Amino acid sequence: VPAVPPPPTPWPSTPPQDFYVGDAVFVGQQGALLRLRFRLQNVQTQPAGSRNLVTWRLEIRNLGSATYETIPVALMVITRITTASGEQTGTWQTSEVAMEAAGFTSENYDPLAPGSTRTYRLAAYIPAGSVNQFAYLLDGGSNRITWVNTTNPYCSGDVAD
Repeated sequence: VPAVPPPPTPWPSTPPQDFYVGDAVFVGQQGALLRLRFRLQNVQTQPAGSRNLVTWRLEIRNLGSATYETIPVALMVITRITTASGEQTGTWQTSEVAMEAAGFTSENYDPLAPGSTRTYRLAAYIPAGSVNQFAYLLDGGSNRITWVNTTNPYCSGDVAD
């Protein structure tokens, strides 16, 4: 009998606060067909004319028994920045132009097999300023993982998968 994936969650599932750069974020229960670990890494910003080029890495590990298909360039965005005029919320998406400017070409978006880990390189342009928050859209809608652009001030180290 083929396994049928569970239906989408009928309500938003959000943590009480953002995660931090480097935090291991787990989606799915242990033993589930689809269980994933996400980790935002290596956020960097550099001037690019009148705007800034932001680069980062998203590591995804498939801890489940089903293949995970994702294209992070379409699902991960910057949602909050700080500029000279203050904090702004919005959606700054990765783009082909930003990826090329960062030297990110020939990225692998093949399905992620069970037990596999892949690190995706991403880039986006923002108005001059700095990034405060990133989001990964789990189902393309309201279910998302959010990170603030700072390391965890409360704990360090790693947790077991």
